[in-house]
Amino acid sequence: MNKFFCTIVDKKYLPFGRALLDSLRSTTSSGFTLFFLCLDDESFNALENEASVERIKLSEVEDFNPLSADYKKKKPYNEYCWSLASTFCRHLLEKEETSHILYIDSDILFYQDVQIVYDEIKDSSIGIIRHRHNTSLSPDGEFNVGIVYFNNDEDGKSCAKWWNETMLLEKRPDLATIGDQKYLEEFPKIYGDSVAILDKTFAHGAPWNFRLYCYDTYPSKGTIIWGDKEQPLVFNHFSRLSIDEKTGDVSPTSGWYADHTFNFEIFKMPVVRHFYMDYLSKIKPYYKK
Repeated sequence: MNKFFCTIVDKKYLPFGRALLDSLRSTTSSGFTLFFLCLDDESFNALENEASVERIKLSEVEDFNPLSADYKKKKPYNEYCWSLASTFCRHLLEKEETSHILYIDSDILFYQDVQIVYDEIKDSSIGIIRHRHNTSLSPDGEFNVGIVYFNNDEDGKSCAKWWNETMLLEKRPDLATIGDQKYLEEFPKIYGDSVAILDKTFAHGAPWNFRLYCYDTYPSKGTIIWGDKEQPLVFNHFSRLSIDEKTGDVSPTSGWYADHTFNFEIFKMPVVRHFYMDYLSKIKPYYKK
């Protein structure tokens, strides 16, 4: 089965998006198409003639969904960008008529075959992934928007539309506390068994969950220990982090974990530091000299 992924880039995030594409090419066993929503001409032109890529301009998405253009007029740029994941998923399901869509944040890198994620989704219409963080410290909610799946069926399309319109029409201000993310907590409440919660068979790394993992098995087996479970580490989410290209130092730039000093100690762990040095080596070639 051909897989359909999507992500969002502008010229700033283009190196991250290209590293994501490279990681999918090296790990995905089946054919795939990665749809890029390009927010500017520079990113659109840079991705010309890339295999397994479909480029879509922002104007095309806004023409298809006028609510998005209206929202853009009312909100700061960053808040508008947060709304685009749901807008883009709707566009691909309804206009491009893809059989499904897996949204992936552009600052994610895959280490193992994404089929592991699909194996857990199975026949579900919707898939969302837990943060796996200490929720007593975080206001970000239970689920992370870095990976969101919709099948092109009744519940999948309905859920993507609900997420998109509820945000753009500002129907639930109580959920508008962390961009588009808190809305995901409503998915299981509304769609019940149609929602797969993705944390049973695989692990994903991120600054908010590094300290919960034991990495002793990673160098030899590509797995981590989470509680009493040994799980493959499928991808890492390099969210809201600053990488010093000269020293290789990594530090949080924003978010709740930037205010907790224990997180800085996590980056001194050899395996975790390896992830970031490796990521730096993958994105640097895509920065213009």
